[in-house]
Amino acid sequence: MMDLPEAPTRRKFSGGLLVVICALAMVSAAPAGPWPDPAFQRGVVYSSWDGSYPHHRAWTAHLDHFAALGVTWIQILTFAHQPQVTAPRIVPNDARRWPTAFVKAARARGFRILVKPHVWSREFYDGSKRWRGSIKMSDERRWRAWFENYERFIVAEARLAAAAGAEMFSVGLEYGEATRNRGGEWRRIISRVRAVFPGTLTYSADGNHELGHIDFWDALDVIGVNAYFDIGEPRWPGHLGLVAGWTPHLARIGRIARRFHRPVVFTEAGYPSVVGATRRPWQWPSGKETPAPALQAAAYDALMLAATKAPWFAGVFWWKYYESPENISHAHDYSPRGKPAEAVLGNWYRGTGALPNGAIDPRMPGIEGNPVR
Repeated sequence: MMDLPEAPTRRKFSGGLLVVICALAMVSAAPAGPWPDPAFQRGVVYSSWDGSYPHHRAWTAHLDHFAALGVTWIQILTFAHQPQVTAPRIVPNDARRWPTAFVKAARARGFRILVKPHVWSREFYDGSKRWRGSIKMSDERRWRAWFENYERFIVAEARLAAAAGAEMFSVGLEYGEATRNRGGEWRRIISRVRAVFPGTLTYSADGNHELGHIDFWDALDVIGVNAYFDIGEPRWPGHLGLVAGWTPHLARIGRIARRFHRPVVFTEAGYPSVVGATRRPWQWPSGKETPAPALQAAAYDALMLAATKAPWFAGVFWWKYYESPENISHAHDYSPRGKPAEAVLGNWYRGTGALPNGAIDPRMPGIEGNPVR
C-alpha cells in the first residue's frame, strides 16, 4: 500500500477512507457459499527435498490430511542442477527417481497434479543472493546452448509427467532473464512439450520482475503467477489493509489476463509466519525473526477475499508443505501446517468462504500495533 503524500488532515483521512472502501468492496464481492466453484484449483505445493518423494508412509498420511482440508490439486517439484548461473550446463535428476509412485497414488485418491520442474544451483545458496532470475548467459552462443539443454530437460520431464497421468505441467518458472525478449525460444519449447504432454500447460512467472515482459502467454493454456507481492500492513480492522493491498497487483494481472484471454492461477503464493511477511513475502526467514502466525493467517484470508472476486482467477497453490522436515524452524517458515493459516486454507477450500469475524484475533502478536510477546 502506497504512503499517502503529506497534506492537510482532511486529505489524509479521505485517502485512508478510500482504502477502507476498496477493501470493503472486495470483501462484499467475495463469493457466497457454496464456494469455490468445483473447477477452482484448490492447491498446495508439496515439496520433497530432492524431488523423488520416497517417503511412502509420510505422504500417505499427508494425502489424508490434504483431503480433510478440501485440497483438490497438489503441485510437485522435480529438479535439475545448473552448476553455474552464467554457464549453460544443466544436469537433470536421474529419471529413475522421478516420483511416479506418488503421482499415481495421489491421483488414485482423486487429487489432480501440477508438475513444476525447477532448475536450481548451489550458487543460489552461496550468499550472493543469486536465484533463478539471475540465470543469464554472456552471449548468444551460450544462450543457444542453454535453451537446447533446458529443452532437453523440460521435454523429458513432460514425458514422465504424461506417463504418470499428471493433469497440468509448468514449462518453466521465474527465469526472468531467459524470458526477456526471447519469446521465440519459449514458443519452440512449448510446442515440443505439447507434442508429449496432453494436459494443461502454464509457465510460473515471477509476479514482481517477470510477469509484465512475457509475450508468449497465448501459446499456453493458463497464466501462472508466483504471487509474492508487497500488500502492506493490516492497518485497518479485520485486516482490511491487507485486502486493499492487493488492489494494484490484481489490476495489473487482470490487464494481462484480458489481453491474452487466459485464466490465471497463482502457481505459488505464501507467507512465512513472521513479522513483516506481508511486506516481503519473497524473503526466506532466517529463523531469527519474531514469529507471527496470526499475520500469516490474515494474509491467507486477505488473498482469498481479494482475488476470488476476479473472473479470471482460477486457483492458488500455497507454498508449501513438506514430505519430510527440512532444516528450517517451523515456527518461522512458509508452511501453514498446524498454524492458524491452515484453518483459513481449510475453511476456504471446504467451501465455507471467508472466516467469520473474530476467527483471526486482531489482538494477536504480529498484527500491526500489537506487542509481540
